[in-house]
Amino acid sequence: MTASRSDALFENLLESAQRLSFDSRSPQLYELESGDDERHGMTPEWSPLYGTPLWNSMTEQERARLTRNEVAQFLGVGIWLEVGLQVALLRAGHSADPSRPDIKFLFNECADENMHSLMFVGAIEAIGAKFYQRDRALDFFGWIFRHFVWDEVAYGVVLAGEEIFDVMQRDWMTDEDVAAPIRRAAYIHVVEESRHMAFARRKIRDRLVGLSRIRRAVSTLIIAIGTHLIAKGMINRRVYEDLGLDWEVVRANIDGNEHHRMMFRRAAEPFIEFLSKEGLLNFGARWIYRKSNLL
Repeated sequence: MTASRSDALFENLLESAQRLSFDSRSPQLYELESGDDERHGMTPEWSPLYGTPLWNSMTEQERARLTRNEVAQFLGVGIWLEVGLQVALLRAGHSADPSRPDIKFLFNECADENMHSLMFVGAIEAIGAKFYQRDRALDFFGWIFRHFVWDEVAYGVVLAGEEIFDVMQRDWMTDEDVAAPIRRAAYIHVVEESRHMAFARRKIRDRLVGLSRIRRAVSTLIIAIGTHLIAKGMINRRVYEDLGLDWEVVRANIDGNEHHRMMFRRAAEPFIEFLSKEGLLNFGARWIYRKSNLL
């Protein structure tokens, strides 16, 4: 795609944002509906414990509380990713011509991401859950990501998170067993992130043109490592210990849960397909994605 065609895409995405965007500050988004106190925080099938002996031993009330805690962890990782995205991309574009179509859309994307973070906080507070401290490995990678990554790596790691959450939230937003604030937040995120994913894919494709084999190989591996940390970061022992569960028992159940691996592979399928098509899926990356239960 030529530069002019890429610019046309970025302008179209900006026009789309003007036509279809939401105000995540609206209190109505976080209003509870009748029965929400008994509903799940996310579609139960997305729980890493779903279908395990531990899951089967729980009452429905305990399962609902579990998924409320788990969705807080999932969305907490989403906020961490979106904040890191803004820092990395704004740093890279700080001295660019602000009238460039891609920079104009970047400004709009960052505005969206801030609203998404506020929206996730509001939804988690509405269902009575809380966020959890992340593992140090994830925070260390976040620091590296914010300060040192280059274009195709930044957009690749961001696209990984966006694609995985998109698949999950398409289930959450239509599931009547999920509390209303989470359903509404998931719907808004799916609609607005569709533009962000198109933007990231185009930026990656543009950056790969003429890239050396060595840099492509290095970028491929770093994207895979970042995606691995995102996937592993969604499972946090603090979530389960807060519920009074034995972490060793929880870990054994999750490690042996083929359903969990299947769901994560399903979530990553569009992203893996994109990487394969763009030549960003070498032997080392495939090994990492398998270790992450994403391939």
